[in-house]
Amino acid sequence: MRFISRAIIGTTAATLTLSLAACGSSSSAGVANQPADGASVAAATDISQCTAEGTTIDVAFNSLAKEPMEAAVKVIEDRYPGLSINAVPSVSTDYGELTQQIVADIAVGKRPDVIMTGLGQMQFWVDTYNPVPLDKGVLPETYQTQFLGAGTARDGVTYLAPAQISAPVMAVNQDLLDAAGAGDAEDIKTYEDLLDVARQVSDHTGKPSVSIAPSGLPEWYTQGLVQNSGGTLVNEDGTAAFGDAAGIAALDIWSELGRDGLEAGIPAASEAVDIFTSGTLPVTMITTSNIASISQGVGDKFDWMPIKLPSIDGVQDRALPAGGNGYMVLSDDSCRAAFSGELIGQILTPESVMQASGTQRSYIPVDTIARDELLASDQASPQMTFAWTFDNKLTQWGGGFPGAHTAKIYDAIELMDQQLQTGAETATAVQDAVATIDAIVLGENS
Repeated sequence: MRFISRAIIGTTAATLTLSLAACGSSSSAGVANQPADGASVAAATDISQCTAEGTTIDVAFNSLAKEPMEAAVKVIEDRYPGLSINAVPSVSTDYGELTQQIVADIAVGKRPDVIMTGLGQMQFWVDTYNPVPLDKGVLPETYQTQFLGAGTARDGVTYLAPAQISAPVMAVNQDLLDAAGAGDAEDIKTYEDLLDVARQVSDHTGKPSVSIAPSGLPEWYTQGLVQNSGGTLVNEDGTAAFGDAAGIAALDIWSELGRDGLEAGIPAASEAVDIFTSGTLPVTMITTSNIASISQGVGDKFDWMPIKLPSIDGVQDRALPAGGNGYMVLSDDSCRAAFSGELIGQILTPESVMQASGTQRSYIPVDTIARDELLASDQASPQMTFAWTFDNKLTQWGGGFPGAHTAKIYDAIELMDQQLQTGAETATAVQDAVATIDAIVLGENS
């Protein structure tokens, strides 16, 4: 799994190599209606036709959701006397390790009915286990449905209910901008704005002033930059879409910062967050889930603000890729699927969302009542308010690259990002990455 600081914000498929090799090859993923264990996922039936007595629901999740899951289980078991829900959290908060455990359990006949998964792994589950679409009717009325795009796969079907979510943004040290007379963080809306600020601050300090780290979250940052300027990461057939003019233009900011000596050259996203928190890095790309930890680390040492990603044309409300986690039904029994849907709905009630998010975390709340309660708390600083009110539509992490090959694909993107950070010619670096990805997807380098 890849991390940003200490905040869990999603996952790539890099740690799933063993799992994918075991059960997610390109041939198995392409067989319609044939999950990896041979058992079809069942569509939920009318729950009134189901008998709770003697029914057991198995849930696979990790400790990030321990408190809301315990509360939701109690409500559902009370609502349906006789129903038993087996929900013991994995100790690890690593989504990759959780996925490997679920895959191993399924391989020995212990398929869970409900799984928690990192949003970056949704396409793997869709390609490999052929889940049924999410029953949106189980969601509370106050659920923010604009975020369902994060649980929608490449085929346009929503399979997962996002729970704890975040999006790529930037953090700006306002004190360093003030010292250089470089204006206000909130005025950075276009790439030219960012370059102007970077030049002014670097002229003042004599040091590079911006970090877009290529390692740690390469595919997420890349996708964020591409989509935020109107481009597309993945084609409908799973090949790379960002080699067009829009994609190259969107990613050229990375290379231009490098060419002009404005990119700090920090290799890892977590390191960039740490250096920003120390007060010596003026601007860095982060995610909304980092805001709480940065706020705690900065305290009152300096004035800073998160801002939406700048874009080529200054538009900042386009859909962005989401990190975090959500819930999906994998039950092979229609009644267990129905009870599973009820459990997911309960996990996403305002009370549960408050427990999952909380005033000490900067996840984007998926429920409006929970959001308003967070905003009314004494923890609603300008920085936390930015996270809790973030309302761009969200899309699938990874854009829908085939789940069996994402580790190799993300490695190709990371190599491209490393080249861009050093100021490499953008079109060449992008086209090389696209060629590598397409060869992987089309089976020429699998």
